[in-house]
Amino acid sequence: MLKKLIATILVLTASAHVAVGAADKAPPKKPPPPDYFPLRVNDWWKYQSTTGEGKVTKFDTKVISAEVRENDPDKIVIYRVDTTTPTAIHDWYSKQQGWVMRHKEQYGDNEKMVVDYDPLYQWTKNPLVNGDTWTWTGKGMMGVNIEDNATVSGPEEIYVPAGKYNCMKVVTKVKQGGSDVTKTYWFANWIGLVKSATQSGPVGSVTELLDYSFKHPPPPKKKP
Repeated sequence: MLKKLIATILVLTASAHVAVGAADKAPPKKPPPPDYFPLRVNDWWKYQSTTGEGKVTKFDTKVISAEVRENDPDKIVIYRVDTTTPTAIHDWYSKQQGWVMRHKEQYGDNEKMVVDYDPLYQWTKNPLVNGDTWTWTGKGMMGVNIEDNATVSGPEEIYVPAGKYNCMKVVTKVKQGGSDVTKTYWFANWIGLVKSATQSGPVGSVTELLDYSFKHPPPPKKKP
């Protein structure tokens, strides 16, 4: 009788410890939704572009601001992204219903050197899914007609100076002002653009990711 009582107490004690441990264990965090074009203010990316002749240019892109335009009933956030080249380039984007929309582009600080896309440029779908296709037609600088046909494939592993990434590939066939250009982009989830290639006739270039601001997050703060 005593042995049975002791055994019962031990079982109940063990069960209590298991229950307490289960209660103390935090539920697993759900990963954030897919985002192949993250736009967090102050995030930056460093790239290196190489032409077919071997000329190398390094540049940075950085998210400068995220603002809702005054009196906008839809409260759409407009992101400004700056690219540092010999002449700075300013781009404005928004995220709407599964799309990254490109609003306008400005070269330097000259307000006359602005490309206003009409309608808004469907820059890319987000998230990207294998087999997706889309076509955008509109007008760019000086009212020049643009036709952009895009196809998504992947995932595929891409190696760049920043590391190895699992990417979705977007191939766009662009017709603009009588010129045909093929642009290929490789996007990684939660990271953004990892690699791109541009080809127009015999002229081409490849751009690769070197580093980005959130690749090495700061160490966690020590508890007091």
